[in-house]
Amino acid sequence: MEKKRRRKSGGRNEEDRLSDLPDGVLLYIMEFLPTIQVVQNSVLSKRWKNLWKNLSTLSFKLFYGIRKYNKSLSHIFSNRDHSVPLHNLHLTVFNSTAPKLLNDAIKYASLHHLQKLTLSIDFKFKEMPNSFVSLIFNCQSLTFLDLFISSSCSSLKLPPCLLLPSLKTLNLSNITFTAIDNDCVEPFSTCTSLTTLVLRHSLHHHSAQTLCISNPTISTLKLENMVHSNTFIPKIVLSVPNLSSFTLENSHSSMCYELSSTCHLPFLKEVKIDNRVRVHSSIIINWLALFSNVRTLTLSSHTLYIFLKVRYIICFLYYFCQCSILHFKTFMLKVSSFDFYHVGFLSGYHGYSTSLFW
Repeated sequence: MEKKRRRKSGGRNEEDRLSDLPDGVLLYIMEFLPTIQVVQNSVLSKRWKNLWKNLSTLSFKLFYGIRKYNKSLSHIFSNRDHSVPLHNLHLTVFNSTAPKLLNDAIKYASLHHLQKLTLSIDFKFKEMPNSFVSLIFNCQSLTFLDLFISSSCSSLKLPPCLLLPSLKTLNLSNITFTAIDNDCVEPFSTCTSLTTLVLRHSLHHHSAQTLCISNPTISTLKLENMVHSNTFIPKIVLSVPNLSSFTLENSHSSMCYELSSTCHLPFLKEVKIDNRVRVHSSIIINWLALFSNVRTLTLSSHTLYIFLKVRYIICFLYYFCQCSILHFKTFMLKVSSFDFYHVGFLSGYHGYSTSLFW
């Protein structure tokens, strides 16, 4: 048994428990820290000098300026142990990051069995390079992908079809969907393992006019501030028969797109709608009709405010009395706890009763 390492402190010996930890435990702790900081701290111990090279998770965040940040990226990818798989990569890219550096990082990760990729791109003054996109969407081992584009001037152009058979979770922000013909795109049908899809700030003026979200395995879908275009009215067609949870949030742009479904969504359990912009009540009514099979519906007070006028409340109640939710034993309509207005509706299997309260 190795002699336990001890250090003097205040005239007494104390056990150095950190140094006694196995390499696997130390690596596990290091993976929660920014990788550049881990490499810098490796000078504190001879044992740690090369330990970071075995990290299977790399997390890069801006640290001491962009120039040093870019230099550190090259150093770490060049000097890590290439026999160790890279399962998780969190990468932030800035204006001054050379496209070649970005491409090399994505290519290296894809060749080392990458499973989780979080890519945050901050291009505010330059055009968005798209050369790395094909490298991402040819990575067959990916199970989690989060692409966040912070630029308000440009977006990331996706291929018409995403060939990611192992992907389970997909988060996309500031994305352009492009169609080959018929001005319709169906990018998610080939993601045969996808269960969670989150789309934010998409459908730009040069996007396809019709986005078809078609996938038999998606169970969770979230759309947030989808519209950035005033040049056309885009359409979103849902073909997700196993959908169980749907969330719609809108706080910055008008909800002017058409939403429809090719199936009755028989497994839909919860729908959440939070609309913070002014729209006509008919838009909300049409959306509620689309989700009439839902068991639990959550509306924010901003959304519910549309129906506060007497004539809208009557239309609102009439809709719920006529829709197919009466086939369920229980239906509840509620708003979040931080809101001011609460409306509840209960329906029985053979009949219904309605309660309204604030």
